[in-house]
Amino acid sequence: MDGPLVLPTFGSVKEVADSPRWVVLFPDGQVHEPARAWLRDLAACDCSPLTLRSYGFDLLRWLRFLHVFGVRWERAEREHVREFVEFLRTAPNPLRERRAVSAPPLGSVNAVTGKPYPRPGYSPRTINHQLSVLAEFYAFTVAADLGPLVNPVPPRRDRRGHRINAHHNPMEPFAVARRGRYRQQVPKAAPRSIPDDAIDALFGALRTDRDRALIAFYLSSGVRASELLGLRHAWLDPGRRTIKVISKGSRELTEVPASADAFVWLALYLAKAPPVLGDAPVWWTLRNPRRPLTYHAMRAVLMRANAALGTNHSLNDLRHTAAARLAADPNFTLVEVQTVLRHAQISTTQQYLRPRLDDLIGRLTEHYARPRPGPAVSIGSGFDADDVRELLGWQSDCLGADDSDEEVRRSRR
Repeated sequence: MDGPLVLPTFGSVKEVADSPRWVVLFPDGQVHEPARAWLRDLAACDCSPLTLRSYGFDLLRWLRFLHVFGVRWERAEREHVREFVEFLRTAPNPLRERRAVSAPPLGSVNAVTGKPYPRPGYSPRTINHQLSVLAEFYAFTVAADLGPLVNPVPPRRDRRGHRINAHHNPMEPFAVARRGRYRQQVPKAAPRSIPDDAIDALFGALRTDRDRALIAFYLSSGVRASELLGLRHAWLDPGRRTIKVISKGSRELTEVPASADAFVWLALYLAKAPPVLGDAPVWWTLRNPRRPLTYHAMRAVLMRANAALGTNHSLNDLRHTAAARLAADPNFTLVEVQTVLRHAQISTTQQYLRPRLDDLIGRLTEHYARPRPGPAVSIGSGFDADDVRELLGWQSDCLGADDSDEEVRRSRR
């Protein structure tokens, strides 16, 4: 094939009323029945609808790739998986190409925050997620006898052929295992917290009390972006300074503490908003027709502030900032920080114990600027210690232990 590979655009992922809520239409508006059966099985296992939607788009990308080579999905072999990985490593990501012309180039580093922008193509984490979805899809279809005879995706196994960390002891750390075949090496990035002066500048760039209230809740409670946007009036408790959110993982209604400043900004926002009756959402758009605030609308709020400041902060950075502040407070234990952030594993909370690079730079600058003590030198009995120190610029600890001013005075007597 001459030129770079371009995937076709036909096929889609459509939401339906019945189970599994999302289906894959491929190639000509027809429901892909094996994909529907697998997604329905996952829905019965209590997978969230957003997870099913994500898996549907991964399957659609794989079906489009096989269509270019004229290979049916049940006839795919390991060499097709290898070629698919090679394509993802070099192909541009269509979602990242939908950027404004004035936006900074992909892969560059922001001069203010030092945080890099996303790369043009698919990230290693996305490629590994794609392989995991395909491995589970083909494992289901092979077991259900829906067409394929073998799973073309190499499984992730240890040297003894067992699934990695299949019987993990929660009291011990996870064992380090080799990457599976075609799995990409994912760089382990440190959490990106925002310095205090940058937080002040961010608040100054916000336009409304609603936006300030949202940022204040993100920074003080550490809740995720989608969790806070789902907040309702019945879940507010200003007296205890807590809010209730639906946790992303467990999908349970959990009470989370927040700061008094966040509730002050919330009161200013609600004083200007129209009265709301019943159990309604807290966050609404400010323009008519008023609608509940979505994730994309909140992201646009932060992008406008970034454009004014020349930064590239993200909503996830606000959660990292709240976690880093709590972890650095000596009055909080690590288990208490884990409880506030609602981490399932304490190892996830431990990553916020790493100091921020900006703080280390300041401490190293102070360390190198601090004068070093000179060697201990004895002063003869015929000289004044103060005069010698002033003449040579010695520190007081440069003198020997037996060379104090009192001893010098006694020797001069």
